[in-house]
Amino acid sequence: MSDLSLDPQELEAIQAAIRQGAPPSGGLPDNIDVVPLALIAADREAQVARPRLGELAQRWARRLTRSLRAFVGDVTVDAMGAEMIDASSLTDDLRTMWVALISPGGRGTLAVGFGGDLVEAAAARRCGAKAVTSAQRDPSALALRLFTPVGEAAMTSLEQAWAELERTPFERPLSTPDAVAAAIGGETVLAATLRVSGAATGRVRLLARPSVIMAPVERNQTVPADSATIAAALGAVPVEVRVEIATIAIKLSELANFGPGSQFALPVFIDDPMPIYCGGVLKAWGRPVVTRGVIAVEIAAVAVAGRGHP
Repeated sequence: MSDLSLDPQELEAIQAAIRQGAPPSGGLPDNIDVVPLALIAADREAQVARPRLGELAQRWARRLTRSLRAFVGDVTVDAMGAEMIDASSLTDDLRTMWVALISPGGRGTLAVGFGGDLVEAAAARRCGAKAVTSAQRDPSALALRLFTPVGEAAMTSLEQAWAELERTPFERPLSTPDAVAAAIGGETVLAATLRVSGAATGRVRLLARPSVIMAPVERNQTVPADSATIAAALGAVPVEVRVEIATIAIKLSELANFGPGSQFALPVFIDDPMPIYCGGVLKAWGRPVVTRGVIAVEIAAVAVAGRGHP
């Protein structure tokens, strides 16, 4: 290759050739479907459970609208969908919300949090206020206590929405900080958000681990069969039976010298019991006999696990 520098026209021609042969940029072709790949088992479980939580939120939104109107006036509740979030990000969020827990079917605990001006508005209405202005601050401790009847009515509507998806009994554990932390403990948590608008504004969070939301797997009822039925069902199954006289280890050089008339001694005596394998499992011990002109094996003893020769 010459040490002379390239002419500008030659350099431009080389660069054009490189651009022409380079693969097109700008992403994947239009005919390729991009599907997110869940690399962790928990993420795969969450992907399956997320649509179910979103459906629950939509069903609850309709019932929750009617429940809240009895306490705070004309409001509308819209389900905003479900997503996977990190549980560590929920601690501060739930600290400023009215929180309740429900346990459906003994599969775990689902946490519900009410926040925003909705809590203050409901508390003010209970105190006799006719009109409520936006506080633009976290609910006070008194407002959270006054919100309890509103929250309990909302939880009843949630149980009714859940019953539309699955008929399972409900339990209502106490909403202690430790219980709430245990309910949303884990790296992956599903969260559905419901937005409240109208006479009062706020948001409702529906939080659960994927295993709580997933529908239980229906198991087929099993009936134990008697030994005669099992024997009849397996009686026609073929099983390989192998009788092993003995095994030896030789060198390749010795194997190369084998030919007609070659002999090698086996490490057993003529009357030693021979192992009998059924399907590769030692089942019995036998001895060689001749019957009707053919070599046969007579069962001498049944093999017992942990024992050697009979």
